[in-house]
Amino acid sequence: MKALVLAGGYATRLRPITYVIPKLLFPLVGKPMIYWTLEKLRGFNVKEVVLAVNYLAASLRAAVGESYKGMRIQYSLEEVPLGTGGPIKLASQRVKLNETFVVMNGDIVADIDLEKMLRHHKETKALVTDALTEVKDPSRFGSGILDSTGRIIRFVEKPAPKQTISHLVNAGIYLIEPEILRMIPSERKVSIEREIFPLLARRRRLAGFNFPGYWFDIGNLSDYRRANFELLRRGALRGILRAKDVKIAESAVVKPPVYMGTRSTIGRRATVGPCLLIGNNNNIQRKARVSESILFDGVTVSDGSHVSGAVLGSNVTVGRGVKIEPGAVIAPNAQISDNVRVGRNAIIHPYKEINMNVKSGANVM
Repeated sequence: MKALVLAGGYATRLRPITYVIPKLLFPLVGKPMIYWTLEKLRGFNVKEVVLAVNYLAASLRAAVGESYKGMRIQYSLEEVPLGTGGPIKLASQRVKLNETFVVMNGDIVADIDLEKMLRHHKETKALVTDALTEVKDPSRFGSGILDSTGRIIRFVEKPAPKQTISHLVNAGIYLIEPEILRMIPSERKVSIEREIFPLLARRRRLAGFNFPGYWFDIGNLSDYRRANFELLRRGALRGILRAKDVKIAESAVVKPPVYMGTRSTIGRRATVGPCLLIGNNNNIQRKARVSESILFDGVTVSDGSHVSGAVLGSNVTVGRGVKIEPGAVIAPNAQISDNVRVGRNAIIHPYKEINMNVKSGANVM
């Protein structure tokens, strides 16, 4: 089995962090998002994975490399974004896709049984089987209607609120037969959901696999927070999660659920948690308080600072006596000076040095 992971988007809704870090390297409860996908594919006995890349491709390639736990990793570079169908066609020119293959959006994390999905794919004799999950608001996604045989008889991409046909939506995971490659035009942007799926539905060659497990589509920072906190809660039922070489002072207070990355330090009389994800090589210093936040790698929160409900990118330095309020996003390599207050929902761009208070809702570029 071979797999294609769609990883070429600009991730504009995750800016300003994605100015520096590609979305698939965002940490998700202790490991970058791409490795959740690779682990899922490895469990499905995939031997070869193609990452369809574009924006910040070099950073992703440097991090992931050419192999992962016995799987070969290749890269298909889009010179311009090609949608969802175009990358499949482009990748097929690099790797032989002459048997059933898997396609996954790189920004989704799902608890799905791919073996069961494959059996359904074969039973329905579909050309494409689309994984489906149920949501309250289908307007952000493509939605489909299933018949009694498990085939999709109608598919609408991102329906308007009054045009909702179903609450079963496209989960961004597909099993595809090679015949589909002939239906995808070359060298242009192609939406497989808009151009291919409706045609297959009319031909009764599009199947749907409705799975009950969790599913997160990480399209914006709100989605990213929710995915981290939900997965943290699921994984932390037995208490605090920690990696190797974590040092916690005896007088520190840890309120679960908390994840602590490797070589991180919690100082004397610091309070961390609840709902906190601490990356690798973080330093939470004396009397600091950090809760309901996501800290990427290499973050320092200095003495007496208070961080609540924020996202701090990699290598952010927070000075002493700083207060960072809920909804704030601080991009990588920013520095916050002592005694500064960062207001609610403020955004600070990469490499900025902040020496004065930042108002709520400000966008500091």
